[in-house]
Amino acid sequence: MGMRISRFAAALVLGAMSLPVSAESAAPAERAAKAQVLIDMNPLLGGYRIEVQASDAGLRLEGAVANEIEATLATQLARLIAGEDTEVASALDLEAPMPEANSGLITEVQDRTTAARLQQRLRWQVRNIPLDVRAEVERGVVRLHGQVGASATKDRMAAMAESTEGVNEVFNYISVDPGLIPGERERQGRAEQLEREDDWIRGRLRALLQSDTTVNARAIEIKVREAVVTLSGSVTSSAERSVAETIAGNIPGVREVDSRLIIERLL
Repeated sequence: MGMRISRFAAALVLGAMSLPVSAESAAPAERAAKAQVLIDMNPLLGGYRIEVQASDAGLRLEGAVANEIEATLATQLARLIAGEDTEVASALDLEAPMPEANSGLITEVQDRTTAARLQQRLRWQVRNIPLDVRAEVERGVVRLHGQVGASATKDRMAAMAESTEGVNEVFNYISVDPGLIPGERERQGRAEQLEREDDWIRGRLRALLQSDTTVNARAIEIKVREAVVTLSGSVTSSAERSVAETIAGNIPGVREVDSRLIIERLL
């Protein structure tokens, strides 16, 4: 991973160093750096050694992929950055073995994104705000640490992590101390009194629904008016509807949830 990051850094530094000389001369290096990141972050291309070089004519791709389809994809991604009027020349060989796994950078980005989703679920739910819980993510494996007041809360944290987008496995190292319960209840009571703007509520709720793998967020419409959330659309089960309603009801600032979700079972 360090080698790939160094390539990005070198390209970005090259572009930055060119700026005082001429914005036009900096543009090719900047485009090459952006195209390099886009290609290296692509799940189909990230495992290959592809180099994006800047030239007076545009961009040039060097390295190797396994087939013409991937070479075309790399060229298309570079052209997204370069623009249709800029030449993108491909010198990619087609003899590389297909990579067995994503690049380390892709995995690292995925893990950090998953960790951020978990933090959102911990910080944007009233019943989670009082809890001393933290999550470590490595290659999709989550390790939960901290202390809570009840075994049921510990189990709920594990279930929450398991249903989070990007999580493959969960190890629950949270310890239970009943003496924490009074403090948790007090902090939750304060969290329940928080007030938030409708747009704040809508945005957080949309993000949390999208992070939960047990909910099809695309089939749910969210409206918020004066802290009252209205959910409409369709779900496939009463369990999915319950999850959506529970998430909505636990967003800080929500006064009421009006659920109009219809169960439409898959054929």
